[in-house]
Amino acid sequence: MSKNGKVGFLYAISQLHAGKGFDSGVVDLPIQREVHTDFPIISGIKGAFRNEFEDAFGKNEDIKIFGSPKEKEKGTEDQSGSVSFSEAKIFLFPVRSITEGFVWITCPMILSRLNILFKMLGNKALEAKVSNLLKTIKSDKEYYSSNKPSINIEEYKVTPEYSKELVEFLDSIKEISPDEILQNKLKEKVLIVSDEDFRFFVKGSTEVMARIKINNKKGVTEQGGLWYEEYLPQDTVMYFIAKTLLNDHGLDKLTNTTDKQFVNIGGKSTTGKGFTYIKYL
Repeated sequence: MSKNGKVGFLYAISQLHAGKGFDSGVVDLPIQREVHTDFPIISGIKGAFRNEFEDAFGKNEDIKIFGSPKEKEKGTEDQSGSVSFSEAKIFLFPVRSITEGFVWITCPMILSRLNILFKMLGNKALEAKVSNLLKTIKSDKEYYSSNKPSINIEEYKVTPEYSKELVEFLDSIKEISPDEILQNKLKEKVLIVSDEDFRFFVKGSTEVMARIKINNKKGVTEQGGLWYEEYLPQDTVMYFIAKTLLNDHGLDKLTNTTDKQFVNIGGKSTTGKGFTYIKYL
């Protein structure tokens, strides 16, 4: 199997809403989640990239990378894309903190998943750093990238251990943030929590916003025109895989063109949602 591929990271510049449609729960329009963990995901990365960068690639490169469009020219054959895009999965989730302003949280399961991907794609340097970090942590303890005896996340107090291995890993991936201030903050404010606690926060600390539809003639809310939407907060970090499928692939063109660029992903784009920054490692 070819190891030709990269892990792409998406840093949320605004809130993200990758919806799964109407639900019968408290939130009418919830976000997409994994069935077995409830961790947030975003499907449709390939379509978002094609929509955003189609003109940058040109017709031939666009078809090579993404495959034939839905409405192809008469007389042309179907062509599959040469690059595989996975769904985006959660890496760092921002949580409010009285003592820190906010911190990013992650967990051993997520770090293990990244370790597997770096190994699969042949990124030995990052694989070694994540493996080294995983060897030093226990599943029932918290670890922080700054040396502080205690911090608060939401209404909870934690007493984390300082992890120099976490700092070393974060320093090696800091460019996933779009500017130097956020890069420095990333190295100082990442907390590793248990898998169970991570699930608790990504379920209970997303943003839920009320939306209304106004009757233009009466100037009041229409009957049934109130609903609630769920968003991943700004500063969330997701990751995905871009991997070659064919010998004649366009992966290098894809990564060179879209690296350190911005792409709109998910719904609600007309209200300023879904802006993300792209970085490949």
